Amino acid sequence: MDANRFENCVTFHPEIQVMEVDFSNVTFDVSATVHQAYDAVDRKLHDTGMKWFFLVNYLNCRIMTEAWIAFAHRGKNTNLCYSLGSARYAASGDTSEDILESAKQENFDPNLFRTRDDALAYLAKLRSEIPDDELERRRVPSVPKETRPLSERVTFHPDLRIMEVDFSDYVFARSADVNKFYDEIDRQITATGNKWYFMVNYKNTEILPDAWHSWAVRGGRLNSSSSLGTVRFDPNEKTKEDIRKRAHADDFNPNIVATREEALARIEELKQK
Repeated sequence: MDANRFENCVTFHPEIQVMEVDFSNVTFDVSATVHQAYDAVDRKLHDTGMKWFFLVNYLNCRIMTEAWIAFAHRGKNTNLCYSLGSARYAASGDTSEDILESAKQENFDPNLFRTRDDALAYLAKLRSEIPDDELERRRVPSVPKETRPLSERVTFHPDLRIMEVDFSDYVFARSADVNKFYDEIDRQITATGNKWYFMVNYKNTEILPDAWHSWAVRGGRLNSSSSLGTVRFDPNEKTKEDIRKRAHADDFNPNIVATREEALARIEELKQK
């Protein structure tokens, strides 16, 4: 896969505050292609330090079933962080239908147009309806959910023999995200030379399909080598169900509770066994 294939897919039009993305003739066959594209888009947007109106060319673009979850997730995050409004044009066939269905499920306006001129006219109208002072305020990009270094997400409580891991608001989108986080956990545990009771905060954690295999492997390996017992707290319903399914398949106790206080109490119970 050409690592630079999406480097030229973004064009900025500062005079009209539009960022144009060219997905024409692209087939998003697997999630890795999606991540490659959005990594390039996000990097270029981040470098501007601004929000933009998005104009997206979908001419002859195809998004295969295997790529849709990643495509929808990455597109949503990019829009939340950097978009003042979006317009999509020239989508046809299955891509158009899939965008409409995704918009229905995610509760956003798909803003699909037949031509580039129609899409630009919509964005111009949208821009004209926002007062200048309000527009200036909105131009500052949204701060990502989490900016703390991973090293600060691991806390040791020596008096309780607990290692606390904070996965809150973190998105494991692919294997690289899993490995990066678990490498940091491994590094810190190894430095202590001890085993610990694990207490893991799953508030608003998302584990996407591409990341599940690595997440299960790395988590299982870490628990086998370094855990005296593990308790997980506050996952959303989907993550909770996914953890339980993995626990059943891999034969481990999911030990899921609602709050940190309950997790601490559960660990005290484990110590008595």
